[in-house]
Amino acid sequence: LKKYIIGTISHVDAPLTPSMKACKGDVQYISGVTTEEIQKERDEILSTQLKDIHEMSDWIRACTEKNCFCVMGNESRIKENKDLFGKLTKAFR
Repeated sequence: LKKYIIGTISHVDAPLTPSMKACKGDVQYISGVTTEEIQKERDEILSTQLKDIHEMSDWIRACTEKNCFCVMGNESRIKENKDLFGKLTKAFR
């Protein structure tokens, strides 16, 4: 489990160039994500226990059995390909 936690946190806290920091800050601002929410996510990743994974197993199994997936991207392109999706839901307003 430690290997997965390290791998996950390395994506969250990867070193960034000044340009990358600015871009990340812009995305954070536009999407309305707060610094507190990012810290909460970090804390949750770092405190994950094997029991947490086991507790989610029924939910994960149900999602995979229903062939559920999530796509985020250009709204107009997604709408152009709406036949590929059972349901479209706007994530950010």
